[in-house]
Amino acid sequence: MNIGAAIPKKKMEDFVDLAAASECLDFNLYAVGHAVGRLAKYNEAKGSPVKIVPPIEPDEMPVEYKKHRWLVYTASREIATVGWPMAVAEAQASGVGVCMPNLRPDLREYLNGAGFLYDSISDVTKIIARPVPDDVRQMGFEQAKKSDVFAHKALLTELWRGVRLSS
Repeated sequence: MNIGAAIPKKKMEDFVDLAAASECLDFNLYAVGHAVGRLAKYNEAKGSPVKIVPPIEPDEMPVEYKKHRWLVYTASREIATVGWPMAVAEAQASGVGVCMPNLRPDLREYLNGAGFLYDSISDVTKIIARPVPDDVRQMGFEQAKKSDVFAHKALLTELWRGVRLSS
C-alpha cells in the first residue's frame, strides 16, 4: 500500500512503477487530491497494476492498514521535502512493514530499525516479496508509540502553553 496526497513531492509514480515490476502482489494506493486523475492515467498507461482506492474516512484507516503487509512510502529525491510521515507510524502501529526512500540521515533515526530505507524503488521489490521480519514488526510497534498523541498529550499541552505564554 501507499497513502497520502497525490502531489509531486510524494512521487507516487514510483509506486505504480514498482507494481508494474512486481508480479503476483496486490498494490493499493490511497491517494487524495486533485492530481489523482493524472496518477490514474499514469497507472492506466502502465497496464493498471495499482488499485486506486477511493477516499476512506480517517477512523476507518486502521482496518485498511491491517489488510496489507507493507507500506511503501514514496517521495521525490529532487524535491526531498517529506518530513516524518504519520503514515509510517500508523502502519507500524498496525503491524505493517515500512519501506521509504533514503532521502536524509534523520529518516534512519525516524525508522530506528523498524523499517527499511531504499535508495532506488527497484530495491523494494526484494524487500516486499517476503513477509515482514518479526523483529522489525515488533520494533515497529515500539517506534509507533513515540508518535502516539494520546500518550504524549500532557507534554504537548505543556509545550503549547509555554508558547502561548511567551507570545
